[in-house]
Amino acid sequence: MTPALKTPDRVGLPYLKIGIILCPSFTLTPMASFVDALRLAADKQDQSRQVYFAWDFISAGPLPVRASCGLEMVATGNLENPSAYDCIAVCGGLVRDMDHIQAATFDYLQAADKRGIPIIGLCTGSFVLAQAGLLRHRECALHFDTLGEFAARFQDVSPVTSQNYVIDGNIVTCPGSIVAIEVAAFLIAHYSNAGRAQKALNYLLFKPEEPRIVLRTKPYEEALGAASRLTVEAVKVMETRIDTPCSIEELARSLNTSKARLNRAFLADLRTAPAAFWRRIRLIAARELLASRRRSVTEIAYETGFCDTAHFCSTFKKHFSMTPEQFRRIGKL
Repeated sequence: MTPALKTPDRVGLPYLKIGIILCPSFTLTPMASFVDALRLAADKQDQSRQVYFAWDFISAGPLPVRASCGLEMVATGNLENPSAYDCIAVCGGLVRDMDHIQAATFDYLQAADKRGIPIIGLCTGSFVLAQAGLLRHRECALHFDTLGEFAARFQDVSPVTSQNYVIDGNIVTCPGSIVAIEVAAFLIAHYSNAGRAQKALNYLLFKPEEPRIVLRTKPYEEALGAASRLTVEAVKVMETRIDTPCSIEELARSLNTSKARLNRAFLADLRTAPAAFWRRIRLIAARELLASRRRSVTEIAYETGFCDTAHFCSTFKKHFSMTPEQFRRIGKL
């Protein structure tokens, strides 16, 4: 359904402040997936500061707050004032422990709903929202394993198991697991921009064997034909990690070598340092993405591993003698 998410009244940063309610025996994966996506979008240089997005953890049951896997969390918020947050997420737990949820939790959610505050149900968080009466005559996304139990308890709700998440008015629900990453990415894009959302997706959904960006042109390919095995293997890693570059020290360790040896190999084979070569690969990828005209400059900056748009634009201009926008206007490689 069409999103009807309330825009925060706050002027300035953070773009969104979220209260994350943790139910007794909450499921760790959806909570961690949701929060880590926010963390990656909340800062410029992956320093994990809560600058652009902020969040508190709130207990819905007795302390300590404990996940179903045994991990204990420290509550940093409370159930006193729902207006303290622009959005509230409920991370559900084991269905058998739903009876341990405090009555104040349902009052809190009802008060938030009356104010039009966006509310998210992660995993069995949908059970909690339904128990609070917030899903009556609405659709919600469920995992198929919990469908039978949910349908038996809440016959006035329309559950679906074929969608990653459902938006119905100010309520967003998802079946849990790593789908929570997509929910967080939606919020990031909705309240900030698509570039920050893509940055989070690139980091969290990265698979070494499945590069998210594939180069069409490799002007260095001929030089690699005569390069050492170490250089060739390092370049292969760089090509699969265009969107998630790491330090040269980390790259060297992954190849069971030293930074000094890797530097010597690149200087001998390609006449440049590994960091400069990796940056060149990312800029070539950025140029190809700009030529496709399908993404904004900000999105491309994050997709090619740059910490922010300004850094990307200055680096691109230094390398190609024109800004990304100037290159896009030319319209050809």
